Amino acid sequence: MNIPESSYGYWSSSRSFVWVATGASVGISTLTRVPYLMGEYGGAAFLITYVAALLLIGMPLLMAEWMLGRWMRRDLVSGFRHLAESVGLRPAWRLLGIVALAGAVLILSYYSVIAGWSMAYAFRVSAGYFSGMSDAAATEAFIALARDPERSLSWHTIFMIIACVIVAHGFREGIERAALRLMPTAALLVLALCAYAVTVRDPLPALAYLFAPDFAALGWRGVLEAMHQAFFTLSLGIGVMLTLGVYLPARAPLGGLAVTVLSANVAFSVFAGVAVMSIVLGAGLQPEPGLAMIFQVLPRSLPEGLGGSLFGVGFFLALFLVTLSSAAALLEPLTRYLMDRHRWTRVFAATSGALLVWYLGLGTLLSFSVIQHFELGGRNFFEWVQFLTAGWLAPLTALMICVLMVSIVPGNVTDALWGERQRWFAGVWRKVLRYPGRIGLIVILLYSTGLLDALIQIWNS
Repeated sequence: MNIPESSYGYWSSSRSFVWVATGASVGISTLTRVPYLMGEYGGAAFLITYVAALLLIGMPLLMAEWMLGRWMRRDLVSGFRHLAESVGLRPAWRLLGIVALAGAVLILSYYSVIAGWSMAYAFRVSAGYFSGMSDAAATEAFIALARDPERSLSWHTIFMIIACVIVAHGFREGIERAALRLMPTAALLVLALCAYAVTVRDPLPALAYLFAPDFAALGWRGVLEAMHQAFFTLSLGIGVMLTLGVYLPARAPLGGLAVTVLSANVAFSVFAGVAVMSIVLGAGLQPEPGLAMIFQVLPRSLPEGLGGSLFGVGFFLALFLVTLSSAAALLEPLTRYLMDRHRWTRVFAATSGALLVWYLGLGTLLSFSVIQHFELGGRNFFEWVQFLTAGWLAPLTALMICVLMVSIVPGNVTDALWGERQRWFAGVWRKVLRYPGRIGLIVILLYSTGLLDALIQIWNS
C-alpha cells in the first residue's frame, strides 16, 4: 500500500505546515490555562509531566492523525469509509469520521463566542475601561457582556465572518497564508508582552509561581491535569490534524514536524505565562482558572497609564490571532466534507459551514442570558456542548484511532502509511502509541467524563 498523491495540492513547505499546525493547536488554554495549572500543581514538576504527556500521548497520536490524513486524501467521512473498505473493517468504523467532524463543529460553535468576547475586551482595555475597577465591578462587567445577546451576537458574527473568509480562500491561499501572518505576529506579541511585564513588575514571584518545583503539590490530580491538557492542546480527536494531513506530502518527516509543533506550543505557554503572571501577581491579585483569568483578573491587574493599556490590547490581540488561526483549522474539516460530499465550490462550502457553526453558537451565546435557566440534567446548552465534546467525542475518537492504528490495521499497512522518511522510527512510534499512548487515552477519557472521580470516591468510601 502506497501513500497516494493529493488531488487537492500540498502545503507550500514544511515550515508553512508547522505554522498551520501550530495555529491549530495554540489557543486560549495554551496562553492561560497551562500557566495556571503550572502554578497550582508544582511549577516545574507540572511542566515536566506536561511535556512528558505531550511526548508519550500527544505526539504519537498527532503523527497517527497526520498519517491517516495523507493516506485518505479526502474528507473525514468518506476517508474513514474508504479506510474501512480497504482493510476490511466493520461498517461501524465508518462512523468515526462523522463523530470527529461533529466534535470540530461543536467546539468551534462555542469557541467563536469566547473569541468574540476577546475582541470586545481589546477595545475596552484600549479605552481604559477597567482602570481602578474593583473585583465585583470587573465580574459584573463581564457578566453584563455575556448576558447581552445583541453585543455578544455581533462579536460572534464578526469572528465567524473573518474565519469564513480565510477558509473560503483555500487551504493554501487562505489557511496557510493566514497562519504565516497570524502566528508569527502572535509570537512576537507574546514575547513583547513578556519583556514589558518583567520590566514594569517584579518577575520573581511569577517565576517562582511557574517554575519552582514542588512534586508534593503535583500529586495524582496534577498528573491527570497534565495528561488532559496535553491531549486537548493539540486539537486531537476532532479531525483537525487529520484534515491538515490530507495536504501533507508523502515525504514529509512526521517526527521532526511533530517535535517542532510541540515545542512551539510549550514555548507559547511559558512566555505567555511569565507575561500574565508577572502582571497579575505584581498587582497583588491571585490567578483564577478559566474565563475568570482572562476577563476578570487580568483586566484589573493592568498597570496604570499607556503601558498598561498597550499590554492589555496586545494580550487580547494575541488571543484573537491564535483563536482565529484555530478557528480556520476547525472550519476546514466541515468545508472539505461539504466540498467532497455535495461537489460545492469552496466559497459556498465554507459559507454554508460557517453559517451552521454560527447558528449552533447561538445556543452557547443564549446560555448566558435568555436560556440560562433551561437545563437538562443540571446542565444548560453550553455546558452540555462542552461536556459532550471535551468529555466524550474528542477523547473517544482519539482512543478509537489509537486502537485502529495499533491493534486492527496490519503492521505492514501502518509502515506504508508512515512513508519512506525515518522508517526506523516507525517501530518506536507504534510501541509508544500502543502502551503509554493507549493507556493514557483511556485515563483521559475516564477523567474527562468524570467517571474516574466517581470511581475514586467509591474506592475511598
